Amino acid sequence: MGQIGRGIVWNLLARENFPFAEYLPAPELMEAICYAHDLGHPPYGHGGERALFRNMREFGGFEGNAQTIRILTKLEKYYRGNGILPTRRLLLGVLKYPVAYGRYEIGEGDNKPPKCFYDEDMPLIEAALSIFSPNDTEKFTSIGRDGKPIYKTLDCSVMELADDIAYGVHDLEDGVGRGILKRAEIEDDLLDGFRRAGVSHVRNLTIQELLDKLFSSDACERKHAVSLLVGFFILAIEVSRLNTFESGFLDLQATVQPEISRLLKHLSKEITFKSLVSRREVQTLEFKGEKVIDGLFSAFDERPVQLVGSEAFDQIEPGLSNLISDKNGNWRDLETPYRLKAARTICDFIAGMTNPYAEKYYRRLYEPGYGSSTDEL
Repeated sequence: MGQIGRGIVWNLLARENFPFAEYLPAPELMEAICYAHDLGHPPYGHGGERALFRNMREFGGFEGNAQTIRILTKLEKYYRGNGILPTRRLLLGVLKYPVAYGRYEIGEGDNKPPKCFYDEDMPLIEAALSIFSPNDTEKFTSIGRDGKPIYKTLDCSVMELADDIAYGVHDLEDGVGRGILKRAEIEDDLLDGFRRAGVSHVRNLTIQELLDKLFSSDACERKHAVSLLVGFFILAIEVSRLNTFESGFLDLQATVQPEISRLLKHLSKEITFKSLVSRREVQTLEFKGEKVIDGLFSAFDERPVQLVGSEAFDQIEPGLSNLISDKNGNWRDLETPYRLKAARTICDFIAGMTNPYAEKYYRRLYEPGYGSSTDEL
């Protein structure tokens, strides 16, 4: 995805008389934004995200993109307490949802996190937006009728297109290469998507010739097909004005023509998601992931300092582990500011795990006979 984001910027800058070159980020910055945007995703993807949100609903919530902001500005161990000290532009580039968690009405039955950043990160976001006019800031942080943030920066719009291309094309290739997506099952849907988009050729290949390469047993042929598709979508990207904001960094957006956008969504939603992500084989693992995350949170809730470690709590708030110990581990009995920090520490600890590590930790806690006192944690 990082290479795709860099490629989009390169291609736009290389166009003759491109009118918005001064607003585009450096290709290296765009690559960094793309690589950073998924840092906050917890183990087990969206299943893990839902589980952490449920457990954090009354403690400031959890959302993968909000966690990315937290990692970049607080958790990453480079500048103590300030993450990597990201530039304003990097921060705004990964800010997909410029609305605070507290602005949403969250019900007990809500199982899916709102698109947001954490309330505690409000000062960071306000500082990042301080270069824009009050009118621009108010519009930029508004919520649409669908209950989701409406706007994003120019850089973020480029990143999202790079993400869509990577998801729609590279995940498709991955499914085909692994033998999960069969030509007989999805070829008609693929052809229909190109037909409805009015696309008959990609470079010098007909769509049928392109699919012959994509479904080839030769990995080099498949890679060539993917390269052609990625290039096709990059070349279709334009930059246009919303005519809504004073600042070009907010008003300019990377877009593709509606029919090409429909094709990209067709590849990602109708093909990759329905044929790959929604498969029972994948959904059973996602369901298991939710249960693993719930189990980990329940255990850490019961014995936070012993199972998470005092260092994790004290990095968030010096002496927090002692305050929890004084309450016999009942961190929910702490005063509100400390209770929120304790919950967030537990959440950070789980969110930072990989799938195998989360499963290993879960088995160590719940599976008799698994693990020993000499195992490294």
